[in-house]
Amino acid sequence: VGMPVMIRTNTATELCMTRGQEGYVYSWQESVGSRGQRVLDVLFVKLANPPQRVQFHDLPENVVPLTRTTVTTLCHLPDDSTIYISRSQVEVLPNFAMTDYASQGKTRVFNVVDLNNCYTHQSYYTALSRSASAAGTIILQGFDTRKITGGASGALRQEFRDLEILDEISKLTYDGLLPQSVQGDRRNLLIASYREVKGESYIPPFAHSAIHWSKIDPYVVVNIDTGMLEPTISNLPDKASALATLSQNELRAMNGPTELGRPTKRVVSASAVQGVETAKRIKSSRDGDMPQSQGGNEPRGTQWKDNSCAYDVIVTIFYNVWNDDSRSWMGWFNSLNEGCLGALANGLKGYQQGRYNLEDVRDYLRRVLHRLDPGSFPWDGYASVHHALDWMLRTPVPILRSTLECPQGHVIERRSVDVNCCLINGGVVGTNHGEVGTTNSSFSVPSASLCSSCGHSLIRKFRYVGSPQILAFDVSGHSRPLEHSMTLLVDGRQHSYALRGIVYHGDNHFTARVVTVEGRVWYHDGMVTGRELVPEGILTSRIDLTSCQSRTAIVTVYARRVVNDLGN
Repeated sequence: VGMPVMIRTNTATELCMTRGQEGYVYSWQESVGSRGQRVLDVLFVKLANPPQRVQFHDLPENVVPLTRTTVTTLCHLPDDSTIYISRSQVEVLPNFAMTDYASQGKTRVFNVVDLNNCYTHQSYYTALSRSASAAGTIILQGFDTRKITGGASGALRQEFRDLEILDEISKLTYDGLLPQSVQGDRRNLLIASYREVKGESYIPPFAHSAIHWSKIDPYVVVNIDTGMLEPTISNLPDKASALATLSQNELRAMNGPTELGRPTKRVVSASAVQGVETAKRIKSSRDGDMPQSQGGNEPRGTQWKDNSCAYDVIVTIFYNVWNDDSRSWMGWFNSLNEGCLGALANGLKGYQQGRYNLEDVRDYLRRVLHRLDPGSFPWDGYASVHHALDWMLRTPVPILRSTLECPQGHVIERRSVDVNCCLINGGVVGTNHGEVGTTNSSFSVPSASLCSSCGHSLIRKFRYVGSPQILAFDVSGHSRPLEHSMTLLVDGRQHSYALRGIVYHGDNHFTARVVTVEGRVWYHDGMVTGRELVPEGILTSRIDLTSCQSRTAIVTVYARRVVNDLGN
């Protein structure tokens, strides 16, 4: 009694029994379940500061009854059978603390906050703005001040800029003043059309000065065809050359009003640049990020930024595979998965041509996955390598086909199940798939189903029906050594694969090892090594690939040998 709780369902909105309403346990009624267990039937909750007075017959004021609700779920089992599972419970949660997300819209007279684990400045704002007063705010421990003093990210600033232009377009449309030449059925097209009419230097009059754009900090243009951010002059290796093209008035406007007696930024003497188009051509050379020549000996990686480690390891491994023979891999990526791998291939081609750097390509892939599944790939948030590869390696044709079999040979009348993905996850790989390095055509895993004839447990047999150019295996929880090569037997033909990358995980961070076509091993950690990879020597049995820098291997990536394809 007295425990703080929060109601998690809209039971009766007119009686303040709504999702998010807080209160305290007042009393309860219970019964005995079918197995003799105690079962909660009704929970009486005293509402805390309800928007209106609530009175039930024979109950104190603001005390409401909450009854059990039942939810039924259809479950698909590994043997393709289905069962229904029902769960009955009173839908409340203990309310000793809550996340910043759950606290939105609430006001606290005494607001106790823990900012130490907040990821962004938005979280800081949400948590602190719940307070009714500064005196009633208690911060439990220290926090990272850089998250609220380092300035907004480029993506957030660009979003605010886009919204300012769209806001003005909406107002002009409402007033009937929007020029007829402004057309577009998509956001980027509409903004580009409006800026073409108003001029690239035009800034809506009500836009805050913090998001104003200029020659030094230009408006980032989205390529209408590819959806990628176009390079801008602010990404030049030497901003001094760009500063030289600006007048004192432009510098003063860019930097804002200066304090009395404080000089404005000095104009640096340097040769003028030839505008944004020149910046586009030389952008990829900034900060030393030069594309490697095809088949180059030193792999390249991406610099970590904003929880990008899952995307860093994927782009690093796939780029160094793609760079072996970019023309062939361009077609193979598109044939495997045009939406994700094809987009990655287009970005890598732009990097090779000097139009983007690898971080641009990574962020483009990040946006593609975010649009496909915003919940699994939050922008600037932590993501799973397994989820990303599951999306990227989905194929239009099956890679595996599974059937149920009885170990006693009885006929099982069940249809086969296809797996259209090049990521072979742990549930499919099974503990007996450790034959990597030998010739494989099929493998089996136990099934939960029983044979209707003999009662023995059935097995699910997986057979390879495709030989894609890329295969990835989920090796989480496997302590066996990782093999350097493998061979698949598909329809009587052998296809050889070589180990090309390993993803490691530990302490909420992903790192990778890259194996070149020559068999050299390189280590990459976008947070520590940046764009560089650290050489570790030749791939031999002496190198322990199951762990690296106190992190454990979770995914291996194998690429089909090109010489084998030519031979077949």
